[in-house]
Amino acid sequence: TLNNQKITNPNHFFNPKKFIVKLNEEKLKPIKKIYLVFNKPAGYICQKSQNEKNIYDLIKKLDIDEKVKSTLFAVGRLDKETEGLLILTNDGKLASHVVNPESRIAKRYFAILEKTADKSKIKILENGIEININYEKYKTKSCKIRITGEKEVYISIEEGKKRQIRKMFEAIGSKIVYLKRISIGGLQLGNLKVGDIKPIGR
Repeated sequence: TLNNQKITNPNHFFNPKKFIVKLNEEKLKPIKKIYLVFNKPAGYICQKSQNEKNIYDLIKKLDIDEKVKSTLFAVGRLDKETEGLLILTNDGKLASHVVNPESRIAKRYFAILEKTADKSKIKILENGIEININYEKYKTKSCKIRITGEKEVYISIEEGKKRQIRKMFEAIGSKIVYLKRISIGGLQLGNLKVGDIKPIGR
């Protein structure tokens, strides 16, 4: 009920600051917004699963209220083999802003390649390259790549299609053997150990 008026439409929108919300006569309170930085280990998927190791197995260990814990989700997924920065939150508005390409929030990665980095081919990736996404051709947007070693590069993109970075390098015949996300916008992974979770701002 909203101010004791029964609501049956699940899509009914309202301002929780102006209504008393009850479920089965019990008054409900807005859940506190939580913002966490997580260094995802390789070998874990970002979806809930009973058959594979997933990040929610690690979230269970957090020392916070169980009801709040159950509302947490990852902002911007990483594939199973990739490790690094994930934002964990229950703030849907923030999540939508971060993953929306129009927000132009850069995601930066460190990658180790199977073969020596080829400057001419790297330039092709920076200008955009055609890859397959869900069995359809897709031209990636321009990005920034810095070669820091014979097989080591940093890559910064403002989009995030499924396995995009791996597919980009495969398109120039250079397989990625290690991939780690190190920042999202101004948020840095820093020295957070693999598997560790901490509140943003600490």
